[in-house]
Amino acid sequence: MKHPIVIAAFGSTTRARQIYGHIHARLKQRFAGHEIVWAYNSRIVRHKMKQKAVDLPPPAAVFDELAGRGYQWAVVQSLNVICGHEFHRLKDEALKGPLRVSIGHSLLCSAGDFFKAAEAIRPVFEKDPQEAVVFVGHGTDHCAWSVYPAFESLLRQKYGSRAFVGVVEGDWPDCAAVIAAVQSAGFCRVRLVPLMLVAGVHFEEDLAGNEDSWKGAFESENIEVCLEMAGLGTNTGIIDIFGDHIESAIDVIPEDVSLTGQMPKWQ
Repeated sequence: MKHPIVIAAFGSTTRARQIYGHIHARLKQRFAGHEIVWAYNSRIVRHKMKQKAVDLPPPAAVFDELAGRGYQWAVVQSLNVICGHEFHRLKDEALKGPLRVSIGHSLLCSAGDFFKAAEAIRPVFEKDPQEAVVFVGHGTDHCAWSVYPAFESLLRQKYGSRAFVGVVEGDWPDCAAVIAAVQSAGFCRVRLVPLMLVAGVHFEEDLAGNEDSWKGAFESENIEVCLEMAGLGTNTGIIDIFGDHIESAIDVIPEDVSLTGQMPKWQ
């Protein structure tokens, strides 16, 4: 039987469920014959949804359930944008579980991922050539924070000085740093774009909110703001990068798992 694919997401709100459904349909079409199951990393989200009578299984429960049904291996694919704390916690949990696992990297990991993602988001740069395009990610205190300025560097090579990348959480590049850079470049209009799979709470409050938001901070500097309402999860080019990582993870699993005594692998 084909190896199951475990999609590990942060959590599920109403908006996230719609995005996850779109991702599921795209991956199911590409990996026909593989069982695709979902696990949810956030204890807070799982608790909140359980209060609404919605049971979201954590990764460990999914691994146990698959092992109980006779699977020896599984592919585990994180939906993280970067390989930060959450990705590594998932990896550690998967490697300690009852299955042998091959783990797909987060969205932005290799140079190839960067180039594919930059091309996938091309449409946002084609909307108004006079505006700065500011991508805002979640941010982290993990050393993977450097992905954000690295991605900005690549976007600038591809799209010129209009490209900026900042983070909601973490020391840099924060909102003040991005505003200063936009002003220095001479732009008076920006498009704020979530560098997140789902344009959820961070988008609604930190980017677009009425109080202490990126939108308000830009407008206080007399910079006009246009909000891009869709997260990365609506972009099929972005979903296909996750699909490429699943493909790579499948490829490292031995063809005849019954004849191998190898330790678990992750890709």
